[in-house]
Amino acid sequence: MTTSGRFITLAAAALCVAGLAMPAAAQYREDITPMGKAVKVPNPEITLKPNAEIPLDLSFTRSDGTAVKLGDLYKHGNKPVILSLVYFSCPNLCGLTQDHLIDAVKVGPRSLELGKDFEVVVVSIDPDDTPATAAEKRKHYLALMGRPENQAGFTYLTGTQENIQALADAVGYGYRRNPDDKNADAATGKFAHSAGIFVCTPYGRLSRTIEGIDFPTDQLHFALLQAADGKIGSGFLEQVELPCGAVRLGANGYEANPWFWAGTAGGGASILFTAIFLGMLWRGEFKKRKHEGLPPPGATPAVH
Repeated sequence: MTTSGRFITLAAAALCVAGLAMPAAAQYREDITPMGKAVKVPNPEITLKPNAEIPLDLSFTRSDGTAVKLGDLYKHGNKPVILSLVYFSCPNLCGLTQDHLIDAVKVGPRSLELGKDFEVVVVSIDPDDTPATAAEKRKHYLALMGRPENQAGFTYLTGTQENIQALADAVGYGYRRNPDDKNADAATGKFAHSAGIFVCTPYGRLSRTIEGIDFPTDQLHFALLQAADGKIGSGFLEQVELPCGAVRLGANGYEANPWFWAGTAGGGASILFTAIFLGMLWRGEFKKRKHEGLPPPGATPAVH
């Protein structure tokens, strides 16, 4: 290769936008089919269903043993409801989901108070769970929050398979029972399931789904305020507004962050300038090589 065959090679890298953490994976196992090999089955996932109607006529049982309809837990003034689906014997994921939710509730979120500004309803997806087990879990988490056992707006429910499935389908919560659930160990658990919480409007519409096991204070605060106003989350963009800094908490509530947009505009301008600069260099090299009778930059030399 001659010295005149050399040309300038430049590379540019720009702009990395912070993304949401992927939803936490549920307990995974290989489901074993009779007389066959181990088969991998995809983990259940959450399906986003903004504005879905909560089936308020479904009946469940409170941790104190009394029957209740979901509709009795909504329409309490202007209070949004955080709906959480778990099961009480879960060896891993449900406990993490509940721990992080309780941590978020304990610190507010911000100025919001449990029972006064919002309510929490926890429903077991396991029809074998009993009110006594639900009462034990409720008592445990109330103690972690330093709240009395008669704390208002903190409800644990058990129910029938039919009603549990109807509620899960309505909000888009994916789960399935493991085939060998009676012999389930600490690594697999009784159910494979997704993770997240569902923030509902006071009148039983799904305002926003927060996937995963982590519920940052600002994100939950923002979701509760929107749900209290009856607003419905619009999907992906609203999921990344706060993490990316596009929205910030101001004196009068959440507002657009001008610094984010200024930075985005500056980054976009830098990428555009870099692209134009590289294009000019490439064009100049292309003309030079054409004048010298050489192949264009990057072309494979002909073999004679």
